[in-house]
Amino acid sequence: MKIVCIGGGHGLAQVLSAIKPMCSSLTAIVATTDNGGSTGKIRASQDCIALGDIRRCCLQLAGEDSAFNSIYEHRFTQGPLDGHCLGNLTLLGLTEITKSPTQAIAYFNAMLGNSETILPMTEVPTDLVAKLDNSEEVFGECAIDALNTLPKEVYLSKNVPAAPGCVDAILAADLIIIGPGSIITSVMPAFLVNEILVAIEQTSACRIFIENTQTENSVMKHTRTAGIDWLQAQLGVKIYDLSIPPSAIEEILHDGKQIMQSKEHLHDINELENVFSALLKMPIQLNTQI
Repeated sequence: MKIVCIGGGHGLAQVLSAIKPMCSSLTAIVATTDNGGSTGKIRASQDCIALGDIRRCCLQLAGEDSAFNSIYEHRFTQGPLDGHCLGNLTLLGLTEITKSPTQAIAYFNAMLGNSETILPMTEVPTDLVAKLDNSEEVFGECAIDALNTLPKEVYLSKNVPAAPGCVDAILAADLIIIGPGSIITSVMPAFLVNEILVAIEQTSACRIFIENTQTENSVMKHTRTAGIDWLQAQLGVKIYDLSIPPSAIEEILHDGKQIMQSKEHLHDINELENVFSALLKMPIQLNTQI
């Protein structure tokens, strides 16, 4: 089975780790609009795509017990490199050498011993921009997350092409997993790339959206509208066939028996493994919610 996962942040990394043992062809398409922390500093000085979530996905696939994990997650604490992560700087160096973020990620993944494919949503730097009801524009993920009301519209600061391999992976997939993660800053960015959005509409793969287990600590907390409904209204198209809310997990696992100690930690890797294992054995009726 060919599986494609789309998102960003910690949610995508955990999904990849959980589903890795269950398929022979796994591809991640990672959001590249983050402008905070070490990633934001590198972007500001080097005019590149966001590297932090890409690093996190690669290292998660290598395994938390891997020596590479502690090495490349190391953050400097002094001097000009204060706050920077070694993995981010390594990816930056590889990008300068190869002149291609996609190739740089492939080399980094190979260094870690990963056979899975990690792709940026685009190779061209771009940022999220939100337009408010008063037509004011708010630039960048950090500022958007800090808003007190949902924006009227969210778009990219410039139109960018999909990174090589993204469209082909989506069209060839048997299963596409979207989320979990922050709707605006983790899930939405990839779908703002027109080629990716068109491919999501055209693919014959079953598209599964994993809902968040808790209220987001972002601008999305200021609305009662379901995140996926707000996102699809923004995009103007339906991007999923099956939605999995937290309340359905017990039914997915062992026919509704209470086997989980706490829903709060649903997106722990071990629990995600159980969910995906059950899902891959289920006959799926499209355009439904479990």
